[in-house]
Amino acid sequence: MKASVKEYLIFYIYNFFKFIFTILPKGFVKQFLVLCAKLAYKFNKEHKHIAKVNLDLAFEDKLSDEAKDKIIYESYKSLLFNMYEFIENQSISKEKLLSKAKIENEEVILNAIKENRKIIFITAHYGGWEIAIPYTALKYGTLAVVNRKMDNPLINDMYIKARDRNNIVMLEKKVAAKGMLKAFKQNHNVAVAIDQHMKNGMEIEFFNKKVMATDSTARLALKFDAVIIPMFAVMNDFRDYTIKVYDAIDPLKVEYKSEDKVKELTQLQANIIEEQIRKTPELWFWQHKRWKKFYKNLYKRS
Repeated sequence: MKASVKEYLIFYIYNFFKFIFTILPKGFVKQFLVLCAKLAYKFNKEHKHIAKVNLDLAFEDKLSDEAKDKIIYESYKSLLFNMYEFIENQSISKEKLLSKAKIENEEVILNAIKENRKIIFITAHYGGWEIAIPYTALKYGTLAVVNRKMDNPLINDMYIKARDRNNIVMLEKKVAAKGMLKAFKQNHNVAVAIDQHMKNGMEIEFFNKKVMATDSTARLALKFDAVIIPMFAVMNDFRDYTIKVYDAIDPLKVEYKSEDKVKELTQLQANIIEEQIRKTPELWFWQHKRWKKFYKNLYKRS
């Protein structure tokens, strides 16, 4: 598809800032991103409202408004640090990328590989997901990643090339199920962020509230006897992450309480994401309408 003049302009502006971020001292970049987080927290009223609604739904009155406001600000900072990872990881070497994180509970991944099991990595828009995905792909083998195609075709093409050099195959979100099936047949592992609202998803519980979630990972795991491995990149500081790996969910070993194995597996994955968010809530992307299906009116600003 041919790009418009506006898309070319955005593309060149993006590359200009990418170049600037590359040559500036990292300490300066960090402080600049912190400033951007403060400005977003102050002026981005719409998404700040969404975040507050989400925190009220998740924690109700168990957290004070002051504590929730602090989480919202830190969430903006985490998001901007993660966006920097998206930019920097397009051009740095494998060694430099791997040096920015350490991994905990790695044996879970190594055991699955040793047993020749197909792996579905699940994660969330949490902490440094832009370091977790390439780190895992470079260290443990090609990953097919479900992602929404970017609106700007020039930036999207650049994104695909950057992912390719980091051992990642992109799967268009609209045809994710077919893409994941193809990936397994090509002996690739799969990675999916499963924490966002799904219009045509499955109804489950998240923070004791109804939400819609994707059931594709559960269906895929059951069809291929694949293990589901949750992982989250916890931010320690700018360009410094710990990738926390949870114990694998083996669909062959789960003690199901009903005949609806898909729903039980989908709920189990959501429970793990909720557990990690509760540990460090400021690292989650609270600015999206996670409970949109059942609490749509709450997101409207008065």
